[in-house]
Amino acid sequence: MSKNNIPLWQSICEKIKNDIFSNKYQVGNIMPTEFELADIYHVSRITIRAALSKLSDLGLIKRIKGKGTIVLNKRIKEPLLKIKGFSEEMEALGLVPSTSYANIYKQKASGYIAELFNTKISNSFVTLERIRCINDTNVGYFITYFSPTIDLELNSSIYYESLYALLEKKDILIDYIEQSIKAEMADKKTQEMLGLNKSEAIIVMKRKAYMKGVLVEYSVCKYDGKSYEYKMELKKS
Repeated sequence: MSKNNIPLWQSICEKIKNDIFSNKYQVGNIMPTEFELADIYHVSRITIRAALSKLSDLGLIKRIKGKGTIVLNKRIKEPLLKIKGFSEEMEALGLVPSTSYANIYKQKASGYIAELFNTKISNSFVTLERIRCINDTNVGYFITYFSPTIDLELNSSIYYESLYALLEKKDILIDYIEQSIKAEMADKKTQEMLGLNKSEAIIVMKRKAYMKGVLVEYSVCKYDGKSYEYKMELKKS
């Protein structure tokens, strides 16, 4: 226990948190190791480990195997009820969005996807897989299916920037969105893509985007639950 009866690990947690907010440990950078932190704060590694565990739960840091502990500063909050893509939302928050992986290809659709787009199961769908980042930290694994009526270039290198900006260049302007959000355990593919452990939870957002009443794209966005949260603002009319 510390002098004011606060557990030592909690006291150290607050000190590290203050050092993060004061930019001693800057967003996107790798923090010192547990050994180094124990020396800096003059406590045991067990105390440091407990403090880091709490900071991880708060979404201030992310611990990645083989790389270290990355500073996230705070959970990224994406406002709902606005039609913006991931890149536009993050830029509006003063954050730097990017894509660390993009792969676009054609595949046969499942019955559900075919039903969504009101087409035959035998039809091929353009599918885009991407890993989205904030300040060079992977936070989301996105899978997007496009309407067969959209002509998209199968060149993965052009899908590292804003998807909605790319669609706008083709005069595809999203004017209505439906989306649902739930929490679930990360599947094996998402674990691999985001470097998550088996026991970690993710936020799954399913998004349908329409133009003039026609479904344009359907996305399943899987976010690291420690790094991302949604914020909803409702106003009385």
